[in-house]
Amino acid sequence: MKILLEKGDSEEQIKMAEALLANKLVSAIETVTYKCQKVYKSDDEVAKAVIVVVGLFGVCTQWTAVYRVLVDFCGWESDIAKFSQRMNTLLKDVRLTHRCTYQSIQKPLSSSSILRKNYQEWKKYKAPKGDRVFPRQMFIAENLLKLLSISA
Repeated sequence: MKILLEKGDSEEQIKMAEALLANKLVSAIETVTYKCQKVYKSDDEVAKAVIVVVGLFGVCTQWTAVYRVLVDFCGWESDIAKFSQRMNTLLKDVRLTHRCTYQSIQKPLSSSSILRKNYQEWKKYKAPKGDRVFPRQMFIAENLLKLLSISA
């Protein structure tokens, strides 16, 4: 068995993988690079699409899906604090029920390993029966991709 590491994996995850390899509990560690279509979208295009999908939010933590799409496909900053700041600057004049905050993105990322992964992994993932978190995130991601005219 081998372990796949990808951009965004924590130091803790990397150290754990290295320990498993050192103890011969896994045969190899590989680093995965995803080939996502990178597209340029203006701030205006992003703002219009995000305003629509935020209207579909059931919970504030669905900002994680917006984060995943913009980081993976549009080259936005993966640092959550910088991402949140940019988003709030972009939408400063818009009244939103759910504002983008560090916590609204970090909380789901820290509690669900699939949400930390690239969108290409989301597409392959089969959520366990009864999982309400992942389907909500996927719903927002799919809608944002459509609004931005990005094929994933």
